[in-house]
Amino acid sequence: MSDALSPNGIRHALVLGGGGAVGILWMTGLAVGLRELGIDLSRADRLVGTSAGAVVAANLANDVDLLALVAGLSEADPDAPAVDGSGLGEIIAAVAGLGLDPDESRRRIGELALERKVGDPADHIARMSRLLGDPGWPDRDLVITATAVATGGLQTWFPDGKATLGEAVASSTSVPGIFPPIPIDGDYYIDGGVHSPINAGLAAGAEVILIVEPLAGLFPHAPSDSQLGSATVLFVVPDEQAKADIGPDVFAREALRPAYDAGWRQAGEVATRLRGHWPEA
Repeated sequence: MSDALSPNGIRHALVLGGGGAVGILWMTGLAVGLRELGIDLSRADRLVGTSAGAVVAANLANDVDLLALVAGLSEADPDAPAVDGSGLGEIIAAVAGLGLDPDESRRRIGELALERKVGDPADHIARMSRLLGDPGWPDRDLVITATAVATGGLQTWFPDGKATLGEAVASSTSVPGIFPPIPIDGDYYIDGGVHSPINAGLAAGAEVILIVEPLAGLFPHAPSDSQLGSATVLFVVPDEQAKADIGPDVFAREALRPAYDAGWRQAGEVATRLRGHWPEA
């Protein structure tokens, strides 16, 4: 691999996709396991986080102690409301078959999400902020994605003061029909995964792009996800054992620990593939 940086100064880019609560734990277990094996995901020159990936990307960029964070997560908080995923299915069903173009479809999804009463946006911002070991933006090239309700287009948040890190991550994880759209500077935003489960196009120009996708195969990619130039692109997805360990419900509390363990176990195979392509710890 060449020692010369790409024209935009990015050699290694890390793209972390959506996957609900279990996706957060699977990716965290993977990151911890890789670090123990000498591969440090946080050494990416650019980190792109979508939905669940926004939480993990932010924590990697802030060099958060992931083990301490996982230890503090409750698997069965009696005060936490159960997540009802039916709202998302109802919204998707209402939009499907309308013949809308992608932006119109996403805009309609956002409008339907705004009509649903699924909690206070401030509560979701607080909930996501608790998952961030450091609530402030890091001095790093971190990109958090969301979808703008007004236009249906992709919104990117950077450490530029337009949104707090908590607001940015909350908007990226605002699954329509499950969590409320997040108001930021007069507009509303929903899950970045509505645009694409990975939004890998934001890593274009890097020499090596590592894409970690917890829900690979379930949601279509955007055309820009494959427009990555001459980069060496490496994909990491849950293997068959991980899928069996985690189960089908991405918000199941009982699946959190199995998801973490599955990611940590899978790190062994992934480390072998990454050696020579990714910076060592």
